[in-house]
Amino acid sequence: MVQVTAISHIAFRDPEAAARNLERIATRAPHGVLEALPTLLVGSPDPDAALNLFEKLCAEGSDETLRLLDRHRGLIHYALAVFGYSQFLGETLIQNPDLLQQLSREKSLDRSHSREDFEESLARFRTRSFEADTALALARFKRREYVCIMLRDVLGLATLADTTGEISALSDVLIAEALREADSVLRKRYGPPRHNDAQGRLVETPFAVLSLGKLGGNELNYSSDVDLMFLHGDGEPPAAPEISNREYFIRLAQQTTELLSRLTREGPVFRIDLRLRPQGSEGEPAVALAQALRYYAEVAHDWELQAMIKARHSAGDLALAREFLRGVLPCVYRAKLNFPAIETALDTREKISSHRRKRGAKASGLDVKLDRGGIRDIEFLVQCLQRVYGGEERWLRSGGTLFSLQKLHDKGHISGKDFHDLNSGYEFLRRVEHRLQLRQGQQTHRLPQAEAELRVLTRSVVGPRAAEAREGIEDEVRRRMAAVAEIYHRVIHKQHLPKREDRGSEFRLRATAAESGKEQSFKQILEHLAGDSPRLYEIAARRDLASHTRRNLQRFLSAALTSSERYAAVARAPEAVERALRIFAVSEGLTEILIRHPEEIRTLEDLGEGNRAAEVERLFPEAEDTAGAGRDPAFAHIATGAAEPGEKMALLRRYSRHRTFAAGARDLAELRPVYESLEELTAAADDAIAAALGMAGAPAQFAVLALGRLGSREFDIASDADLLFLREEKLDAHKAARAAEQIVEALAAYTREGTVFAVDPRLRPRGGEGELVVTPANLAAYFAGEAQAWEALTYTKLRFVAGSARLAERAAAEVERGSARFADDPAFPAAVREMRLKLEKAESSEPASFKTGPGGFYDIDFVASYLMVRHGVRLAGNIRERLHGLAAQGRLSDNDCATLDSAAELLRTVEHVVRLVTGRARKSVPASDHARETVERLTRKLLRRDFAGGLEGELNRAFTSVREVYERVLPADEARPRS
Repeated sequence: MVQVTAISHIAFRDPEAAARNLERIATRAPHGVLEALPTLLVGSPDPDAALNLFEKLCAEGSDETLRLLDRHRGLIHYALAVFGYSQFLGETLIQNPDLLQQLSREKSLDRSHSREDFEESLARFRTRSFEADTALALARFKRREYVCIMLRDVLGLATLADTTGEISALSDVLIAEALREADSVLRKRYGPPRHNDAQGRLVETPFAVLSLGKLGGNELNYSSDVDLMFLHGDGEPPAAPEISNREYFIRLAQQTTELLSRLTREGPVFRIDLRLRPQGSEGEPAVALAQALRYYAEVAHDWELQAMIKARHSAGDLALAREFLRGVLPCVYRAKLNFPAIETALDTREKISSHRRKRGAKASGLDVKLDRGGIRDIEFLVQCLQRVYGGEERWLRSGGTLFSLQKLHDKGHISGKDFHDLNSGYEFLRRVEHRLQLRQGQQTHRLPQAEAELRVLTRSVVGPRAAEAREGIEDEVRRRMAAVAEIYHRVIHKQHLPKREDRGSEFRLRATAAESGKEQSFKQILEHLAGDSPRLYEIAARRDLASHTRRNLQRFLSAALTSSERYAAVARAPEAVERALRIFAVSEGLTEILIRHPEEIRTLEDLGEGNRAAEVERLFPEAEDTAGAGRDPAFAHIATGAAEPGEKMALLRRYSRHRTFAAGARDLAELRPVYESLEELTAAADDAIAAALGMAGAPAQFAVLALGRLGSREFDIASDADLLFLREEKLDAHKAARAAEQIVEALAAYTREGTVFAVDPRLRPRGGEGELVVTPANLAAYFAGEAQAWEALTYTKLRFVAGSARLAERAAAEVERGSARFADDPAFPAAVREMRLKLEKAESSEPASFKTGPGGFYDIDFVASYLMVRHGVRLAGNIRERLHGLAAQGRLSDNDCATLDSAAELLRTVEHVVRLVTGRARKSVPASDHARETVERLTRKLLRRDFAGGLEGELNRAFTSVREVYERVLPADEARPRS
């Protein structure tokens, strides 16, 4: 009776059966195990199933297993978590009790596992297993690994991205192993497939497995179909073999598929779907590279092209997969908005959805994947926006839905509210999907109808406090899906796609008008503030706030209320919130940072002190000022601290974001000249690069140099960093390349904290085809013969950032020496004009660009760089400093210098203000009334002058005067300039 009393508070469906289970457990398990059960069962989503399976473990397990549970009580928690969430993985744990031993020895739940980790685990498993059936061995290994993956998932140790990433990495390893097994069998019989290459050498013909769909996006769930495509290289063997290469690879594809999909007593490894290959079910299972590229260039439907967004290498020859992806991406992403293609894909998607809904009409319960507002709608919407914008914005080309969604938001293609609804909706629906599939290991997406099963699902999704939730799981799912459906309908249907001739319109998610419920929620926010922070209430309740400011304030306070820590940080800083009102009125970019990171409000307090040391002390109290002159000690602390690499990357992103926010906030507070702003942003970028260099552990004979805007110390919000990586000749090229790759990853890899900034290393010799890391000798040889005129101009901005300063100086001297050949080249002016004209024409259909249009900033930049190369002048600094340096040396007249300097300040200011206001890099003034008026008003204040005829008139006058100087310096009809 004591035992029954001990479990009387647990919500069993069948208390009598639970009591009987407990009695049977008591006959086998040590007393300490029995004592631990009631407390742990309280939090189980299905205590009946958890106790049933635990009783089975005790009945079938060895005495050693029971003693292990008694010694390591945490294993009881793990076992009950598996049993309470998943019947099929519970059976796996009972059949493989050595997993408990493994969990007690290894810290396998502390971190996500990579592909390499799974490869090592599989190798160990195969050496210990005597199973001859490869399909059975792989299926068993998969289920064993799923136990650890699901534990990290249900215990809250992994995010959705972590979980789907681990399942995807595991799947890649299983596919690769099946491919190796099938290939080994065929090679023993037929020998390796070979062909003659372009040089007439007999080489092996490559084969690759590409993944698409959820696996391609690294977002596979526990019971997904796996979409694959088999690809092989071109060419046939010179002699007549027993079978042709084509036949060999068809058999290889078939046997790999059979291994992975064969039903074993552990189930199949996967359900394989090959219908996304060229020509679908009618096509051959393995396709030659040239044939595949022709298909996607000439024949493929738009929905097939859209499927290629998630295509990636899973197994086999990586170089072959990369060659295919490089060839197919230009077909997927077009330079111009391809609205007809989106419409075609939409029509196909609607037909498929309609067919599936009819097929599942007899089924009851909400389908979180296929019903309106479900997972498929979010994925399709994200892919549509990627195709629309990905042609011109390469950064948007990624496979995963959540990463792509974040990127679309960061680039301003999705509003803050819609991003929040889509992001949180997707994560919630995928979590529901995972819990449904974990239950029995089946591919299901429908909510159960039985009340008891709904309660279990609610507890598995919401947690132990499900009984306190204000709405049931069905209501929550409906609410989330309704929000998604509204966004989807607004973007795809109600708003409709712009017509082809409507070039000025945009395909983007637009914020809806405030609903009556939102005003009530703001009143509730004010009620919170009235009791917690009267001063903050006074600020928020001001009646003189403009509607735009009030709306952003509301969004900020709503975000702050999502956690007690955020709310406390905001409630303690009312004066900072008052300073933020100017941000809410003017800057969408800075507002979005505050909404996503309300704790950043403290930065505005530090700005009031005007002391960066206060910021560093607050954010990194343990940091010491060992960074060296001019360097930020916080960045140095990140690079040299004891944190794990992943945590260092997160810290680097957080502090870089903080520095960007602080710089922008300082601009609005102090109304300082644009070159001061750009200098601060450049210094932050330099510090971040130096930190990344330290994190990579780059050798002493290595250096990082900047080009472009970073090179001229004019780095701005949302700028890309043009970098050049250098090594000493004696440093191993592979080691240097790895260091450069790690630096790029530290800065540009997309994580939950976003990126620091995009890195572009393509300005190196020979661009993307050249070596990632070059030597001074490489630069000398390249500039002595191969370099083009535009590259000579580009390298006038070459500047040392981090690493070996001596190495950087050698490289700069070689570039200057090699560029000298252009000084007396009569074709040089014409080559410069030709490149400038190409840049001008490339965007001729866009609105007036203050960067690339006639008389835009590029005219000024080309003039300065041209004169520096033409006259062998070496000048550093921003455009103002370079123009004044040329005038001081008599290479530019004082009048022309004044004209270009004034225009450059105007154009740089307008561009910087546009980025401040919109949070995006744009080349023209925004079209919306509020943004355009804000840009003009803030530009006037920064330049401290009025514009006769408005900003547009001022820009046009600047364009005209700049182009006149450009034509004098680089005349079309003369080989040499007049000034």
